[in-house]
Amino acid sequence: MHFGAAASEVRTTCAHRRPGRLGKLLKLLAAAAALMSVAACAGRSNLDYATLNSQVPATRAILVPPPGGPSVVAVLQRTYQNGISQEIALSTASLTSGQNAFYASLLNNTASNTEIPETLSLPPLTPDRIEREMEERIPGVEMQTSLVYVQNKFGPFGFATGRSASGDLCLYAWQQIEPDKPAILVPGGAISVRLRLCDADASVDQLLRVMYGYTIAAYYRQESWNPYGDPPPPPAGFGQVDAPMYPLGLDRREDATVIRRRALSVESRQPAFRSDTPDRIIDKDTVEPAIPAPPAIQNTIPLGGYPVVPPPPRE
Repeated sequence: MHFGAAASEVRTTCAHRRPGRLGKLLKLLAAAAALMSVAACAGRSNLDYATLNSQVPATRAILVPPPGGPSVVAVLQRTYQNGISQEIALSTASLTSGQNAFYASLLNNTASNTEIPETLSLPPLTPDRIEREMEERIPGVEMQTSLVYVQNKFGPFGFATGRSASGDLCLYAWQQIEPDKPAILVPGGAISVRLRLCDADASVDQLLRVMYGYTIAAYYRQESWNPYGDPPPPPAGFGQVDAPMYPLGLDRREDATVIRRRALSVESRQPAFRSDTPDRIIDKDTVEPAIPAPPAIQNTIPLGGYPVVPPPPRE
């Protein structure tokens, strides 16, 4: 009886201790799994970049250069809460340091709070601001701001030109497109455009052609976004009686081709050159012709490629 009671007590004691050991073991395993998870998280890191710009395809460029170039090389884009900005790199054929590019910004809401992070703002165009931009984007080139009034299909714009040390001609143009009348209920949008363009062989007119011919290819799909303002009215006399409209070159304005052809026609009808001295008679059978006078310098020099009409024969 004594030994049987002791064995029963031992079995009872072991039965009570087994669940406690199993619980401790499970706790140890859970703690080890937690430590391994923390160690794995500590060893893994997310890659980040110091710039907020990202490259997008050239087909997503806000601005499109005119036909004939320069071509779009790359587009760097940054997205804001109220807009988007892009640096549209253009093909470059010059020795001047820097990259030809369009700098464009589309503002969705002009009344946004600029104190909110990642908010785009378009400050007013001032001479100091434009000068700082030119020093940053065309360093070392003395730029002269033009006082000539110019405008493209989006409105007036300003530009400056300069000659670099390598002999390249550089152009910097700026334009801000926004409605002339402020919106009453919902503020409209705005567009900011900058052009930095240097070329080794181009003239000022050829560089300005890019600013005249670019196209804005992006827009916001909302009714309130309209930086262009109201469409212009039709021209005076449109659709009216006794108000003829002519194609280009026929409304009392002649193009260069018509002027050159008229100059050639007038030249062909001029009489042959005559000598100021008469023929010298040596004897009754011999007459020495006079030396013809040199041709006079014409005011209009015909271009090559046109047929030359021979003068009429001398009488």
